[in-house]
Amino acid sequence: MVTRTHRGRRKELLIVESPTKARTIYRLLGQRMKVLSSKGHIADLPKSKLGVDIEHGFKPNYIRIRGKGPVIKELKQAAKESSVVYIGSDPDREGEAIAFSVAKEIGDSKEVKRVLFYEITRHGIEQAFAKPGEVDMNKVYSHRGRRVLDRLVGYLISPLLWKIVKSGLSAGRVQTVALRVIVEREREITSFKPEEYWVVKAVFTKEDGTEFETRLARIKGKEAKLSSKKAVDSVKRNCKAADFRVAEVKKKTRLRKPAPPFTTATLQQDAAQRLGFPARKTMRLAQQLFEGIELEKETVGLITYPRTDSVRVAAGFITDTREFIVRIMEPGFLPEKPRYYKDKKNAQGAHEAIRPTRIDRTPESVKGNLNREQFRLYDLIYRRFLASQISDARYSVIEIKVTGGDYDFRADAVSCEFRGFEKVYGEREKEKKLPELEQDEPVGLKDFLSEQKFTQPPSRYTEATLIKRLETNGIGRPSTYASIVSTLFDRHYVERKERKLKPTELGMVVNDVLIPRFANVFEIGFTRDMERQLDLVEEGKERWQEVVGKFYTPFEHDLEQVKASVADIRQELKSKCLKKSAPFAASLWLNVMAGMANSLHVPGIRSASI
Repeated sequence: MVTRTHRGRRKELLIVESPTKARTIYRLLGQRMKVLSSKGHIADLPKSKLGVDIEHGFKPNYIRIRGKGPVIKELKQAAKESSVVYIGSDPDREGEAIAFSVAKEIGDSKEVKRVLFYEITRHGIEQAFAKPGEVDMNKVYSHRGRRVLDRLVGYLISPLLWKIVKSGLSAGRVQTVALRVIVEREREITSFKPEEYWVVKAVFTKEDGTEFETRLARIKGKEAKLSSKKAVDSVKRNCKAADFRVAEVKKKTRLRKPAPPFTTATLQQDAAQRLGFPARKTMRLAQQLFEGIELEKETVGLITYPRTDSVRVAAGFITDTREFIVRIMEPGFLPEKPRYYKDKKNAQGAHEAIRPTRIDRTPESVKGNLNREQFRLYDLIYRRFLASQISDARYSVIEIKVTGGDYDFRADAVSCEFRGFEKVYGEREKEKKLPELEQDEPVGLKDFLSEQKFTQPPSRYTEATLIKRLETNGIGRPSTYASIVSTLFDRHYVERKERKLKPTELGMVVNDVLIPRFANVFEIGFTRDMERQLDLVEEGKERWQEVVGKFYTPFEHDLEQVKASVADIRQELKSKCLKKSAPFAASLWLNVMAGMANSLHVPGIRSASI
C-alpha cells in the first residue's frame, strides 16, 4: 500500500497545491495519510520592488506571499508531527517551484520526498508512491530563469509605458510578442489590396443527356489564371468552338487518419473552435477534470495532467483501449497495429497526452456527475483519444479531366466507403457525385459559367489560431498559452470582434512604442530561442543565470536608449494622436497629459532610474 503507517507511529504527510486535489487524494487513500494543500505558491518575488539583484548574478529575492502565514504554519506543524513528508504538487516547472518552496519552509531536519501524480486515480497514486524522488532542481532553476526574465521585462519596461503613454499599462516578455503578432496581422489586413480574379465553370452533357459540372483548371498546360472579363470572354468563345472529350478518369482510394490525442495547445484550439471556449476557461475546466470529480462510488480524476506538449500514450492504456474498441464496435474499426504518435521536435515529453484515465468511463456514464461545460470538455477529450486508436476512414475518389482545344476542365467525385474514426470524432468529408464516364467519351458543352471574385485579406486570429501560431513558433509553453491570451484582454490591448482578435487603439499604441525600440527582445526568433534555452536549463545543459544574461545584454542596451529618448517618443506619439480623427486617439492623448504626474511612480523603483 502507498503508506506504511502502523498503530503508534506518526502518520505520513502529503502536501499538494490544490484543496480539491487534496480532498480527492485523501479519499482515494482511504484517509490513511494526512493530505494538506499549500493553496498554490507560498513564495514569490515581492510585488513592491524589482526583487532581482542584477549586479549579483540576477539573484532573486523570494519572500513569503502575503496572507500565506497561516497556511505555512499549518504545513510546518503537520510536518513536525509526521514521520515523512511527501510533496505532490503538479509535475511541471510551476509545480516544482512550489515543491521547492514548501520543502524549504519545512526545513532540512525533515525527510522530504517528491511524488509526481500524472493522473489522480488509485493507479496513478500507487505509481507515484512506488517511485518517490527528490525535488528536481533543474526544473526549479528553469522556472526561476523564466520568472526573473518576466520580472525584468515587466518591472523595467512597464514604467516607461507609464511615462510615455499612461499609467496602468504593462509589458510582458511573451505577452508583447503575442500582441505584436496580432497587430502585424491587423496591418496586413488594413494594407491589403484586393486583386480581381475569375472562376470559370462548365456544365457538360453525356450523350444520354446526363449533366455534370467541372471547373477550368489549365490553359495550354498552365494553371488557369483569369484576371479580367475580357480574358473570360475569350475563353468562352474558344470553348464554344471546341470539341470536348473525357481525357482522363482516375479511380483511387483515399485514407483519412485520425488526429493524435490532445496536447494542451490542440485542446485549447479544438475547444475554441468546436465549443466556443476561451483558453482560460478550457484550462480551468480541464484542471477540474484532472483534480477530481465526485462519482457515485468514488472521487477521482477523469483525465490525465492537462499541461503537456506530448502526444505519447502509455502502452498499457493503448492495449486497454484496443480491447475496449473490440467490445463496443463492429469488426473493422480496430486497426491491425496499435497507433503510436511521435512528438514534435523540442516537445518536453515528460507527460502523456491528455486522455481519459479509464477508457470504459464513457462521457455518458459520468454525465450526471458533471456540469454541462465539464461534460462537453470531457466528451471532447474522450472522443479525440478514442478516435486516435480507431481505423482510418476510407473514401472512394474519382477524378476526371475533360479536354477541348487549349482547355482542361476537372471534376471529382467523393464517397465514403468506411467511416472509421469519424464515427467517433470529426466530420465526414463532403460527398460529391459524378455520372459514369469513360475515357475518350465525347461530351457536349451545355453551359459556360463565370464568376468575378477578389482576393481576400488574411483573416484575423482567433484565440485558437493565435495559440497555434505561438505553439508553432515555440512562443510560450503549454502552461502559459491561456494566460498570455487572457492578459491581452485584461490589459485592453485586444478585443473580440465576432470571435476574432482585433487590437484596440491602445494595443496599437503600446505595440508602436515598444516594438521599434525593443525589436530584438520582442522578436519571435529571439523569444523562441529563450524558451529553448530554458528547456536546456531543465535538462541540466545550461545555467539559468547565463540564459538570463544573454537576454539582458541586448535588453539593457535598448532600455537605456529608450530612457534617454522619452521626450522624443512622447512628442512622436503626440503627433500621431493628433493626426488621428478617432475619438480614442484624442482621449488617449488627453489621458497621457493629465495622468503624467501620477504615472511615474513605480513601487520599489525610483522615478530617477526611469
